[in-house]
Amino acid sequence: MLEKAIIKELINFHNHSFTIIDKQENVIYWSDRAAEIFGMSNEYVIGKKITEVFKEEHLVMLASLRENRTIVKKQHKATNDIYVDIKSMPILIDGEIAGAIVSEVNVTEQKRQQEQIETLKNKVSVLSDNMKKLKSSNFRNIIYKSSVMEHVKTRIEKAAKTNANILITGETGVGKELFAKSIHDTSDVSGEFIPINCGAIPGHLFESELFGYEKGAFTGANREGNRGKIELAENGTLFLDEMGDMPLDMQVKFLRVLQEKRYFKLGGNKEKSANFRLVSATNRKISDLLASDDFRSDLLYRINVVNIHVPPLRERPDDIESLFFYYLYSLSEKYGTSVKYANQQLINRLKAYHWPGNVRELINVIERLVIFSNDEALNNEIFDQYLTEVGEDAKQPSLPSIDEELELKDYVEKVEADYIRHVLEDNGQNIEKASRSLGISRPTLYAKVKRFGL
Repeated sequence: MLEKAIIKELINFHNHSFTIIDKQENVIYWSDRAAEIFGMSNEYVIGKKITEVFKEEHLVMLASLRENRTIVKKQHKATNDIYVDIKSMPILIDGEIAGAIVSEVNVTEQKRQQEQIETLKNKVSVLSDNMKKLKSSNFRNIIYKSSVMEHVKTRIEKAAKTNANILITGETGVGKELFAKSIHDTSDVSGEFIPINCGAIPGHLFESELFGYEKGAFTGANREGNRGKIELAENGTLFLDEMGDMPLDMQVKFLRVLQEKRYFKLGGNKEKSANFRLVSATNRKISDLLASDDFRSDLLYRINVVNIHVPPLRERPDDIESLFFYYLYSLSEKYGTSVKYANQQLINRLKAYHWPGNVRELINVIERLVIFSNDEALNNEIFDQYLTEVGEDAKQPSLPSIDEELELKDYVEKVEADYIRHVLEDNGQNIEKASRSLGISRPTLYAKVKRFGL
């Protein structure tokens, strides 16, 4: 009895799983770790022939028993979805084979990580090829995969071939300036791309910033005078970002420039000609601008000859993964770190988030992941922390929708099953981690998984 008790304690003492069979191939010992890895209790396994529990082609220990040899295998496929590192040895008594013992370590997660690393390498390779192509493109900074963005690109290419004024609309963070730059690069203009943010310049300085000023125009002015954005954009593109925030008195003056192609510098008396391509952008809806008392409708009609609307990121989830890997690659380069792999769970959650800050917010999140992930994998908890920070529920799934009337106990079971499924997915199907997250024992979780068919 003591001998059996010692063997039982020894096989459960180590983190590896252990299985022992006798000469007749019956299971005589089955460790707790083996029960955990394979989801089968001691009561179910012990006493059975090992070939009743597993397919013979998966049983390395039978070769040890039958051929009297030690076998070591890395990432052996124990079941359809479990990989183990395995060492199998015959048990000899007085030189005779009396049984066999096998030790296994669950390496399913490592195997999955290796596959994901290879997937990432392939994606980075494809991305590198795409980046090489983009270097010779006028859309080098616009990363997309969706058909809706292909449509936007086509509109830009058509509009850029004309001299029409273009208004880019879209939410904050979609990258309106990048699209404006692409319009400039696609156009035949020979001058520079000159941006000005209408919302970032104090009203009393706006006129001098846009038109420039002559020397001595006002106290504190540059003695040599200053060239304005209109002059700097000569034969090029003037990009007015956040056009809806232009001061009302400046709207009148700028409208005259658009109509007459002439203007005066501040403090000057010599009229100058204006020759630039105008591209504007706003995060406000056109209908809101038309209804507003602080924006002139006649100016809006002038600047909105062609409208390019950039859809928010939540309306083009296909682009999220492309943008993610592009910026993961470039930000890893920026911070001098190796490119870490992202599991599919993280990618799915990124695609499910609604991204109110659009691409700018996505870049912010990727930067955090790159900086604070210490292992070879990106740390999903960093995204959880971010969601909590911005007031999103990072973990709790929504209640399941019910298409039929259910009794309370049946509905509770459905909620429980969905929540367990969510936690298992969130923990990479790792029973040990999931049971800790749920606050229940591993056997209890095994029973629930079996009961709900998860």
